[in-house]
Amino acid sequence: MIFRFVLLPLGLMALGGCVVEERAQVRRPVYVEAAPPPPVEAVVIDVPPPPPREEIIIERPSSAHIWVRGFWEWRGGRHFWVAGHWELPPQPGFVWVEPRWEHRDRGYVFVAGSWRGGSAVVKERVTVQPSPSVRVSLNFVAQPPPPPRHEVIVERERPSREHVWIKGYYVWREGRHEWIAGHWERPPHKHAVWIEPRWEQRPQGYVFIEGSWR
Repeated sequence: MIFRFVLLPLGLMALGGCVVEERAQVRRPVYVEAAPPPPVEAVVIDVPPPPPREEIIIERPSSAHIWVRGFWEWRGGRHFWVAGHWELPPQPGFVWVEPRWEHRDRGYVFVAGSWRGGSAVVKERVTVQPSPSVRVSLNFVAQPPPPPRHEVIVERERPSREHVWIKGYYVWREGRHEWIAGHWERPPHKHAVWIEPRWEQRPQGYVFIEGSWR
C-alpha cells in the first residue's frame, strides 16, 4: 500500500480558520482657509468734515431696528451728508459701530461703520443714544412732499456689484421739503432688501417713514 502525502504551502495553511478583516478607509474633512478680503484703499483728504447735522429720529419700523446716525463721507470731491435712518441688524445681538473721521499724518481718513457681533442683546433703551443736537419725535407737516425728481443712474459709477441704488426722496428739514439725492449703498448682509422711505398721510398731517434694510 502506497501512501501519498500532499504538502500544502505554508501560506495556505496559515489562512485556514482565519478571518481576514478589511479596514475601511476613513475620509477626514479637509478645511481650506478662506482667502482674506482685499485691502480697502483709504480715503485721505485735507479738508475736515463739517459738524454733524441736526436730525429728527422718526417712527421706528419695528422693535428690532436700530437707529444709524447720519454722518459725513467724501463723495464726488466734496463732503456728502448721509442721513440717519433705521436699519435692521444682520443678526440678533449685533451692534452698530459708527463711522468716524480720524486725523492722521497725511490728513483726514474716513473709517466706515460696520455691524459687529456681540453677546449683548441690543434693547430699545440703548439703541438710540442721541446727542444734545438730536430730537426724538414724530414730525408731522401740513404740506405734502413734491413729486420725486428725475434721476439719472450712471451704472459705471457703481462701486461694486453688491451695491444697490437707493432712490432719492424728500425729507422735512428746517421748515421745508429737502431733496436727498439717490446714491449707491452696500446692503448690510447678502439677502437684505431695501424698503424705500415714504410719506404717509395721517389725521395729524403728513409723517415721514424712513427707509430701512430688511
